[in-house]
Amino acid sequence: MNQPVQQSEYNDLSEFLVGTEWEGASISPMSADMGLRRYMRLEKEGKHALFMDMSRSGILETGLKEYVEVAVYLDSLDVHVPEIYHYDLESGLAVIEVVGAESFGDKKNQGHDPHEIYQKATDILVQIKNGAAENTIPLVGYKKTLIRERLRQFVDYYVPAVTDLTPDPKLVEEFETILNDIALSLPPCPMGFCHADYHLENLMWCPDEADGYGLIDFQDAFWGFKGYDLLNLLEDARQSVPEKIKQEMRARYCESMSAQEREVFDQWYALMSMHFHCRVIGLFIKFARENAREDRGVEFLAHIPRLQGYIKHNLENPVLAPLKEFMKRHNIRFDVAPTV
Repeated sequence: MNQPVQQSEYNDLSEFLVGTEWEGASISPMSADMGLRRYMRLEKEGKHALFMDMSRSGILETGLKEYVEVAVYLDSLDVHVPEIYHYDLESGLAVIEVVGAESFGDKKNQGHDPHEIYQKATDILVQIKNGAAENTIPLVGYKKTLIRERLRQFVDYYVPAVTDLTPDPKLVEEFETILNDIALSLPPCPMGFCHADYHLENLMWCPDEADGYGLIDFQDAFWGFKGYDLLNLLEDARQSVPEKIKQEMRARYCESMSAQEREVFDQWYALMSMHFHCRVIGLFIKFARENAREDRGVEFLAHIPRLQGYIKHNLENPVLAPLKEFMKRHNIRFDVAPTV
């Protein structure tokens, strides 16, 4: 739901636009996302842009500086990202290009061929993989991201929701130790650029552009397992991807790999898929619990069975045997509805 623009916000934005080509533009609100970012639509003389307020993002997550750096980097790889018309790092405010009116997700929901959609999304990742051989920005490593830090939400929120256990630092430590031991048992991780939130809603459909797409919301990018974005795309928490498409897109992404490289990739894929889904399942329960009084967050509970399915599937991988034993030892189940 769109929120009205407060007069103080309008005044601040109007002042920011003074001296730019967007001075005097009409301003309308946009729906907020789950993060700390805020967006508004700008229109002037038939032209459109987005105002992006990342002034609060640096408190808990990456901010405008990172957004600009990653935008420049992706542009150097010929990845279509929004042009930045005007920005101020100190205030965290920017005016950026409107890239497309519909997302890949919108097109899929309208009946567009899902195979074509996922193939295009996968080919963009292949382009990034091939171009981002070195961490030249440099991007923060996965271990230092909030994404990695919030993996403990699995123990803090999911475990108490399906067992009689209470949140316990010792249980978190045991969980973390097992994950780290598994990582140490594997060959070196194949590293690359990770968008961090790569799904169909962050890919915009741009049929009038030569490349046909626009990539958005990349400010939380990090350097980590190169298949992280692929598993995010194919194992989306909010929608199921047909198994045939999943297998074809993984093969397409790994086409240039040797048999040995593919084996290592698949091992890390299983481990990082577990990281991803354990974090998200904890996040969804946390969000539903914290917003229960406002009757918000309940919609995320509908996706819990899908996430449980992903986790159960991963636990059958021999690479994750120690984690499967951990779940069994503490009676952590994935076939029951969590109590929120």
